[in-house]
Amino acid sequence: MAQRHYHLYLILLCTGQFSVVDGTKLLPSANQQHFVNILQSGKPSLIYFKRITNPSVSLFLQQLELSSESLEEYGIAVAQVDCSTENVPKYCENNLVLKEAYLFRGNILLRSFAVDTLFDVDAIVANVLFVLLFNEIKYVSSSVELHDIENEMKGRGDVIVTFVRAIGVPEHRAIMETAFVYGAKYQFVLTTEQSVLEDLELEDSDKLSARLWFCHCKMVLGRTQPCKRSLFEQPLTTVNIHSYLKVLEAPLVIELSVGPEEVSTVHMQLKMPVVFLFTQRETYEQDRQTAESLAWQLLGKAGVVLVPRAQLQSRVADDVTVGLRPAGGDSTISYLVITSIEEIIALIISEGKDIPTTQNDNEEESEELDFRGVQDDEVAETIYQNTWSELDVDLILALTDKSFPRSLLATSHVVVLFYTAWDAVSMVFLQSYVEVSTRLADLKDLLMARVNCGDWPEVCSTENATQLPAVKLYSLGKYPLFYTGMLGAQSLLEFIMLSRIVNPVRLTTTEDVEAFLNGESQDDLKSYQHLSVVGLFNPEMEKEIDAFTKAANSLRGTVIPGSYVGNDNPYLSQRFGVAPPALVFARQEKSHLGVQLEEFNTDIVVSAIRSSMLEKFPELTVENLPFYFQPLKPLLILFIDNDDSITMKTKEELAELTKLSMQIYITCWIDLRKTQVGKEILQIYLNYLPQLPALILVKLSSGSHVFAFPEDQFISRGNVLSWLKKVQLGLEQPNNVLQDKKWTPPHAAYDFLAMMDAVRPGFAKQRTPDSAKRDGANEGEGEAEVTSGVDEAKDRIESAAEPERGTLPETLNRPTVQDKVHSEL
Repeated sequence: MAQRHYHLYLILLCTGQFSVVDGTKLLPSANQQHFVNILQSGKPSLIYFKRITNPSVSLFLQQLELSSESLEEYGIAVAQVDCSTENVPKYCENNLVLKEAYLFRGNILLRSFAVDTLFDVDAIVANVLFVLLFNEIKYVSSSVELHDIENEMKGRGDVIVTFVRAIGVPEHRAIMETAFVYGAKYQFVLTTEQSVLEDLELEDSDKLSARLWFCHCKMVLGRTQPCKRSLFEQPLTTVNIHSYLKVLEAPLVIELSVGPEEVSTVHMQLKMPVVFLFTQRETYEQDRQTAESLAWQLLGKAGVVLVPRAQLQSRVADDVTVGLRPAGGDSTISYLVITSIEEIIALIISEGKDIPTTQNDNEEESEELDFRGVQDDEVAETIYQNTWSELDVDLILALTDKSFPRSLLATSHVVVLFYTAWDAVSMVFLQSYVEVSTRLADLKDLLMARVNCGDWPEVCSTENATQLPAVKLYSLGKYPLFYTGMLGAQSLLEFIMLSRIVNPVRLTTTEDVEAFLNGESQDDLKSYQHLSVVGLFNPEMEKEIDAFTKAANSLRGTVIPGSYVGNDNPYLSQRFGVAPPALVFARQEKSHLGVQLEEFNTDIVVSAIRSSMLEKFPELTVENLPFYFQPLKPLLILFIDNDDSITMKTKEELAELTKLSMQIYITCWIDLRKTQVGKEILQIYLNYLPQLPALILVKLSSGSHVFAFPEDQFISRGNVLSWLKKVQLGLEQPNNVLQDKKWTPPHAAYDFLAMMDAVRPGFAKQRTPDSAKRDGANEGEGEAEVTSGVDEAKDRIESAAEPERGTLPETLNRPTVQDKVHSEL
């Protein structure tokens, strides 16, 4: 037997399969035929194509060699192809290919990794397993996505959530290796997003490097009941996580009918402390509840065993309530008199502090760092500064590519939000969307749903939802309608309520017309509709009726017009002072206004209705500014901050002024008490804050000139008209000229590699020796001579692999591939 082993060793040594220097397995070199054989085997394989061996390539090959043994334990073949002697088509022909390593499953290319990302053994193993375990591990970028996964797993299985600072770190490898073993039993979830970590309510969450939670979803039966979460507080290593899962697989409370000295549990095998609680028949139910409560709080820290008091030895005092077997495998049991759960927990925690841990010193250093920073986008910065809270999205159905078509037939009206979880604006608007869905939950003919375009880009592309967030209303028998209003709850609520009504509303009697204009026929919509519109027609006016109907359909979600077709028009004509075809407008608690149009077509009707929806002298707010802002019309703005007699008189004067020929101006007013941004606007306009009330004219179409009404004059109709006339004639000099301001990032780009080095010195810095710079320069010169055929080869290779996550249009147009990969890499 020994002789046979000796000959086997000689064979392996002669074939170069082992290194006699360090005992590690050498990286196999494959020729073109061996490469084809590896692909045809159907197994996963990680292949690197090399040509020039410079110091940076040598460093990578050394790490790849060290990782090969670990990868082969998971059935992954590792090899290198020397392109200086082998000419593998599509790979050895392109110098750019030589900077990447390729992961195959059989003959299918799953992923290409930049060599720089595979910087050590942990990074290589973690990245490769992350791609291969796509179905076992889901990456989430928001708490909403995590909430959806928990809802999906309720009653079915448990969820393991892991946070790591970056892909490829040792903790990432540990969770990948755990998922390889337990992936069929638990749903694994991975995130690197700080916002998800903050929602899990940890103190100093921004300073943590890695954490793991076990979400107990299998025992949850009700959809509204949350999954209980247990935090794993040990360092994230493969051994520690495996031990933790072994503990969780054991019963929460172990009940035995033997003495504490005879008990053997998995906790003792793992050298964890064990707490014994003693019960008797009369108090069993209460003792059982106490034991379960204690076990939940000590989960992963200590075991809890419930033992009948009759099993205690006679030497144990009668007043003893708790037994404790300490950690470390000591069989001695201490019997104590403890009257509260809090004392037991404090005892276990204090004992745990005395046990030395193997946590890396670099981990302690990383917890001293603060990764918070200023975002390079003002919207994202505002969102980031707010405290993220977990949204109650149970009322909003999450749709997939399969459920989306079916949901459109579920009820009369379906509202769908298209969003991405990594977009700050989408996540903020989702809060408004949740608020609206809560307020409309009682409507039987309405369904509120959502589609995450990051998960289902094909659905969003098919529905033309390319600018996110987007809301689309689907009504049976009608064309879908996009929401184009403000991204706020009230505007969205008005849109949905007004869109549910069939446009136009058919009115059959003069009483119906009067009630409709007064807002009496639809009391439930009175708070949403600020303008009532009725079209008056004779039965023979088919062309005009058709134009009005088309105009009403185009205004769905904005206004609900009514249509009256009858022979009672003499009364209505006298009542409203117009003859058919005509439009009659009415605002709440205001008189009616009849409008006789010179030409009655769809565009003119739409324009007339939209114009009537605007007030002549409105209060300008952040919400209504888009409706009144017209770049070709100057803004005449009155700034006020109180309701004294001077201010009220000024408002009255300008209100009377708007009744004159003032169509060339948008005349409005801003109350700085309500619209606080108005103070900043006024400061920008004049470079100082004048005494209020102040009247400002802004001509955006002619050099962005700003004119201020003289402060020593009273704001009256006559004075304002005279001042405007002087401005038109060029007799007034502008007080300011607004400068174009580009919206650029307020800070320079982050140096992420430096941040990583701050956590673990030398972790991410360039590890190529100085001598490599000369080789790299020479290599660059050689690359400059590559012909256009290289680009064609690269295009063929890139078409086989999944592209990196890019902008949204690239995501939506991404082709479907057979093997999914993690785009988060």
